[in-house]
Amino acid sequence: MRLTREQVLAGALDLLDEAGIENLTMRRLALALGVQNGATYWHFRSKQALLEAMADALLHGVTTGLDPELSWDRRLAELAARLRRALLSRRDGARLFSGSFFPLPNALAYGEAMIGTLRAAGFADRDAVWAVDTITHYVVGHTTEEQIADDSGPDRLIAAIDPGLHPNLHATVGHIPGPHPEQHFEHGLELVIAGLRVNSPDRT
Repeated sequence: MRLTREQVLAGALDLLDEAGIENLTMRRLALALGVQNGATYWHFRSKQALLEAMADALLHGVTTGLDPELSWDRRLAELAARLRRALLSRRDGARLFSGSFFPLPNALAYGEAMIGTLRAAGFADRDAVWAVDTITHYVVGHTTEEQIADDSGPDRLIAAIDPGLHPNLHATVGHIPGPHPEQHFEHGLELVIAGLRVNSPDRT
């Protein structure tokens, strides 16, 4: 029986969790699915097409069920937090997302919701788009750091700091987290959104 597109996609996401993005190959996927090498090309014409579909699958449900009573700034924060959780749901999810340009349904729904939120709040079109880019870049960058964090990172940093040469790092090293906790993400996101509030068209 020929595999369905959904089975190939699910198998690829499972292989991503198992092997990581650097070891995800079409040959290895075919082996994991128990089919001949090349069989997956019936559904995805290239590895890039598969990666794009995988990235879009991560975003499934990100924009659904939002509270219609949320203010525009809280709506942005909620969508950004949902994007982060989506990327964290799979190994190397942030790298998968950032390495693909995929104008596919879930990605388009995310962009539509984010840009629509700012346009409805009165932001000019360019400002809305560029603000969404800024938020998304922050989410992806922060999540990438979370996913590649080495548990030995803080110890290596402390060992490298010379109080005489790096007095500010020495004084604040207890606040330099690794890996970054959720509160760290929320703090940075709030800084970005606070900047938008200052420039909001409806600011009084």
